[in-house]
Amino acid sequence: MNHLTSKLVFQSRYWILFICLNFNLSSNAQTFLNLESGALFTNMNDIRNGSNGTLFSLKNDFQTPVSPFLRLRVGYLSNGRNHFSFLYAPLKIVKTGTIAKDILFDGNNFKANIPIEVVYKFNSYRFTYNRRIINEDNFKFGLGLSLKIRDAGVSLKNRELLIENFSIGFAPLFNLLANWDISQKMGIDFLGEGIAASNGRAIDLSLSGRYCFTKNLQGNIGYRLLEGGANGTYRYNFIQLHYIFASLNYSFSKNDKEP
Repeated sequence: MNHLTSKLVFQSRYWILFICLNFNLSSNAQTFLNLESGALFTNMNDIRNGSNGTLFSLKNDFQTPVSPFLRLRVGYLSNGRNHFSFLYAPLKIVKTGTIAKDILFDGNNFKANIPIEVVYKFNSYRFTYNRRIINEDNFKFGLGLSLKIRDAGVSLKNRELLIENFSIGFAPLFNLLANWDISQKMGIDFLGEGIAASNGRAIDLSLSGRYCFTKNLQGNIGYRLLEGGANGTYRYNFIQLHYIFASLNYSFSKNDKEP
């Protein structure tokens, strides 16, 4: 696990360096940096580990509070049509409480009415390519593919036991990006990424209003839905998280002409 995590961090740094180098090599590229933060609300987080494990909820059994979050995206727009980006979206929820039922987790029994700490982690790394197929002055629409790498899992700890179940996985996602300029200063942005299969799905949708402070700096306020999970023989986890966010986007344009 440590080796895989180290390898993932190294690859992420490599890709960030690769993107940064391409910023300098492409005279028609518009580099951007996007920082997003706000409040995270848990509507559903149901967990079961083990073929005969206990299904429990971080929403109902532990009543997860509102949490802050942070997401960072770097990328560039080449020739006004080709969008490349890398997203780092860490997510960690820690909750301590006492519930009135035993939890069988990975074959280990956590007894009822004993304080228990639950750590839920879902760190996401995402490489995205989107191609604009509509590129009008006031409306842009694109389709593409993303590669999602997730470092995720759950750990349970009480005074007797500590059981961790974390893993790294990969998934391809389809993406859709739309931008509508209402005026020179204001606009609406939509970004959706997701995939669905018979035993699970992954969906990340955001809708926000945009205001341009300067030619290179814009701010967004909006809503994000993160939803999905997997129903496997040994693991079951489905989440629905709601985000209220504000973001800043800075573009390092090399020329005065807008892409």
